[in-house]
Amino acid sequence: MIPEIPTPITKLFETALARMGNRLPSLWAENKTQFLIAYSGGKDSSILVLFFKYLKEIYHIQTPTLFYLSHGIRSIETEEKELLQFLKSTEFPFHFVKKKSQICLSN
Repeated sequence: MIPEIPTPITKLFETALARMGNRLPSLWAENKTQFLIAYSGGKDSSILVLFFKYLKEIYHIQTPTLFYLSHGIRSIETEEKELLQFLKSTEFPFHFVKKKSQICLSN
């Protein structure tokens, strides 16, 4: 499971929502808006996943689907194992695609 979102990050999420207008997540929930998040494994996409976890917990939006694509240009097997573990820990549906070997793992 993704660890609890630290309070300082939660406050940043609340600030961002206030700038967007707090009604937006409620509209997403009401309209059952679906989201596909491209996950790279970097800090930005990891924060985005935490943001959607927050939105799901607080506003009850639809569960997003995560997508990771490895182009297979370089060997990063250790990092990919960690990425796959993180994707599983989110309990969000995900697709983990390795292009070079045409392997696709989904839950």
